[in-house]
Amino acid sequence: MNDDAFARLVAEEIKNKVSPQQREYLNMPENWIRWQRAVKLLADNLDNQLQMIRVKEDEDTAPYRDLGQDGVKMLAEMTAEFEARRKKIERFRYHVVNRLDEISRMIASGSEEIEERVKTVEFMRKAIERHRDLIKEYELEPTPIDVALWASLNGKWLFDDITEDGIFSYLDRGQE
Repeated sequence: MNDDAFARLVAEEIKNKVSPQQREYLNMPENWIRWQRAVKLLADNLDNQLQMIRVKEDEDTAPYRDLGQDGVKMLAEMTAEFEARRKKIERFRYHVVNRLDEISRMIASGSEEIEERVKTVEFMRKAIERHRDLIKEYELEPTPIDVALWASLNGKWLFDDITEDGIFSYLDRGQE
């Protein structure tokens, strides 16, 4: 794939407009450096566009400032148009910079799997916390299994301490 087509693919991926196969192509380790370079170039291009908008705005609005009351409406319309373009570019730039950070972490760690594991761990943590909150909200009596699940949030493995009758053996030993 030539550089222009690759750059278009990268931009579309940031917009979430690519197929799973295209995303898989970008995620191939042999494409990581090229992907990172394309995202950096895209970020630089967006910075240049923002700078050009600022310059163009200064140039285009200067004549209207001297028109007094007649120029106020035209100046307001022009300023709003420049602001809309600037915001659109800044919003996309935000996603570009985030993607650049993700790719850089992926390259540094040598794997996209670490990023996926972190997302999974965070998802599971939120699920367990929500489970605990719902038990409290609905004023349900937590089971020993619930308590063991919640203890896992603090790095404690209590599942092996649950006895057949549902009582924690560690409670019998006077530990907590």
